Amino acid sequence: MFFLALTGKATREERGMLSNRIGIYFFMMAMVTLYAGSFVLSFFGISIDVLRVAGGLVLFSTGWLALNAPTSSDDDSTEAQKVKTTHSRTDLLKMAFYPFTLPLTLGPGSIAVATAIGTAMPFTVANVTAASLAALANALIVWLCFRYADRISDRLGPSGTDAVGRIFSFILVCLGVQIFWTGFSELWVALMTSLPK
Repeated sequence: MFFLALTGKATREERGMLSNRIGIYFFMMAMVTLYAGSFVLSFFGISIDVLRVAGGLVLFSTGWLALNAPTSSDDDSTEAQKVKTTHSRTDLLKMAFYPFTLPLTLGPGSIAVATAIGTAMPFTVANVTAASLAALANALIVWLCFRYADRISDRLGPSGTDAVGRIFSFILVCLGVQIFWTGFSELWVALMTSLPK
């Protein structure tokens, strides 16, 4: 539903192109996170809690924008809608990586789990094959969910889709706050324990 809320004016073809890119980006990011996540984070000096704070802020921002997006009835004219649709295809494809892949689909929690698995996993052929196949299976599930999300939109109708989109946008705002708070709380505890008594 987040996908539908953020792609309200997109056509089925545009959503299909977007879902293809999201599936590919998801798989690539999952593989990088599994096998190089801890290295990348340590290279830049980023902790998991900082990742959570940043990811929470991004989710909050994305959810807020979707929550306050104009409805289809707010369009003034057909010509204006054509111009908006022409520009939105390029904008939609740009959104495939951010925010749809990162942080909506592969968020801070998923990155933390995948990094932990990659760090603790013995690098045998069986383990690497199994982890890679699991990442591919998840990418296919993500692709299927995004590819056929518009079927739900067709059944709900324009007003129902808008209502559900607003509800899930609000949930996205709440998720952003929760992820931010989890990371911030851990950082605050670490700060308090590091202060001299």
